[in-house]
Amino acid sequence: MFSTLLSKAHSTRKRMLSNIYSKSYIHASPHMAALAQTVLHDRLLPLISRSASARTPLDVYSVVNATAMDFVTAYLFGLPNSTNFFREEANRDEWIRLYMNRRPYMFWAGELPNLQRFLATVGVRVVPRWVDAASRDIEAFCMNMCDAADKAVEKDRQSGEDSLDGEEPVVYKQLKQAMDKGNSKAEGAHKTGDPDRQRMEIASEMLDHLVAGIATTGTTLTYLFWELSRNPAIQLELRHELRTLSPPLTFPTSKPNLPPPKVLDSLPFLQACIMETLRLHPALPGGQPRTTPPNAIIGPYTNLPANVRVSAQAYSLHRNTEVFPEPEEWRPHRWLDEDAGEKHRWFWAFGSGGRMCVGSNFAMYEMKLVVAAVYTNFSSEIVDDSGIEQDDGYTCGPKGGRLMLGFSPAGT
Repeated sequence: MFSTLLSKAHSTRKRMLSNIYSKSYIHASPHMAALAQTVLHDRLLPLISRSASARTPLDVYSVVNATAMDFVTAYLFGLPNSTNFFREEANRDEWIRLYMNRRPYMFWAGELPNLQRFLATVGVRVVPRWVDAASRDIEAFCMNMCDAADKAVEKDRQSGEDSLDGEEPVVYKQLKQAMDKGNSKAEGAHKTGDPDRQRMEIASEMLDHLVAGIATTGTTLTYLFWELSRNPAIQLELRHELRTLSPPLTFPTSKPNLPPPKVLDSLPFLQACIMETLRLHPALPGGQPRTTPPNAIIGPYTNLPANVRVSAQAYSLHRNTEVFPEPEEWRPHRWLDEDAGEKHRWFWAFGSGGRMCVGSNFAMYEMKLVVAAVYTNFSSEIVDDSGIEQDDGYTCGPKGGRLMLGFSPAGT
C-alpha cells in the first residue's frame, strides 16, 4: 500500500485495512488490550525497574525500538507469533543493526531502481552486497511470522473458535480474508488463484507495516524521553497528570490493568508532549512525493500537467515561524493555546488526505500507553546523549544510534 502509485489501487488496499486501524476499533479491541498488558507489565516495566534498582543506565533507543517491535508484530501476527525483543536481546540488536545500517542505501531502490539495475549489469554496484543480504534476512524474518500467523488463522477456521485475547493476528487475518474475498469475486484475468503470489503479496504488505511501526514510533519515543529527561519540570507536570488516571498504571501491582482508552486519550498535556515531539523531531521529516492529476492546481500554480512529481515535508511545515514561534524549541504548552487549531492545520507528521498514515491511531495509542506506564512510575535523567542529533534522510533517528538514560522510582 505504501508504495502503490495509482490512487485506485491504493484506496482499494487501504479500505481492506482501515477498519482495524481506526481509533474506535483499536480502543475497543480485546486483543490490543491484551498485547499492551503483556508488553508493558511483563516486559518493559520490569526491565526499567531492574535498571532503576541496579542504578545502571539503559540504552533507551534500543529499548523503545524493542517496545515498538513487540507492539506492532503482536498486532500484525498475534502474541504467540510475534517478537519478544526484551527476552531475545541478541536478536533485537541484530535486527536493529541490519535495518539501520541498510537504511542509507534505500535511496537507490526507492528513487532510481532502473539505474541501479543497469549499473549492476555493467559491474557497478552502488549498493553493497551485504545490504542485499540484510534485506533478505529481514524479509525471511517477516515471512516466518506471516507463515505462523497463517497457521493460526487456519487453525481457528477449522475449529470454529475465536482466538484468545492477544493471540489473534489482527492485521494478517483481516488482509488475508479481504484478499480471499476479492479473489473469489474476481473473474478472468483479475482472478489470480495463485496462493504463492498471494503469500508474497501479504508478506510484502506486512513488512511495510512492521517497518513503519518500529522506525517511526521508536524514534518518536526516543526523542520524547530525551526531552522529558532534560526538562525535569515538564516531566513532573506530566507525571502529575498521569497519576490522575483510573485505574492508575502503577508498577508493580498484583492486578495490572489499563486505564480506559478514552480516559487516556483525554489527557491534554500527554497529548501536547507527544504532538510537540512529533513536530520538532518527526521520524519522517523528508519529502512525501505525490503525482499530479491532469490540470492540477497547487497554490499559485495552475493547469499543471498530469504525473508531475510534487512533494511537501514535515520538517519545513513544522518550522513555520508564523505558526510555531521559536520552532527549534520543544514547548509542549504551545498545543494548549487557544489558537492550537492553526497548529493542527500545519501538523503533518502523519501526512494527510487519502495517503495519510493508516497506522496513526495505533501509533498514538501505543505511545500514550508507553509514556504513561513509564512516567507514572519512574523519573529519568540523561547519562549520555552524545549523537542525539537527528540524522538526515527520509526516516531519521539519532545519529549516534543510542541514548543512555538513568531511571529511578518516581516520588509520590
